[in-house]
Amino acid sequence: MRKYEIYPTYSDFFEYHGSNEILRIRKQYGTIIRKDWIVFNSPDEAMDHFNNKCGEYIGYYH
Repeated sequence: MRKYEIYPTYSDFFEYHGSNEILRIRKQYGTIIRKDWIVFNSPDEAMDHFNNKCGEYIGYYH
C-alpha cells in the first residue's frame, strides 16, 4: 500500500508491504532526496502506524 503527504517544498511517500517495515521516500521537485526504513517490532505495529499516522491513501500496486 502507498500513502503520501504533500508539503510546500517536498513530498513524503510511504510504502507498506505487510512486513514490520515502512519505507519513506522523500521527493523534492520530482527528485528522490532521501529514503528511510521505519522498523517496528511486529507487522501489526507497523500496520497500525501506517494506517493511523501516515498520510493519504493512494492505493495498492504490484
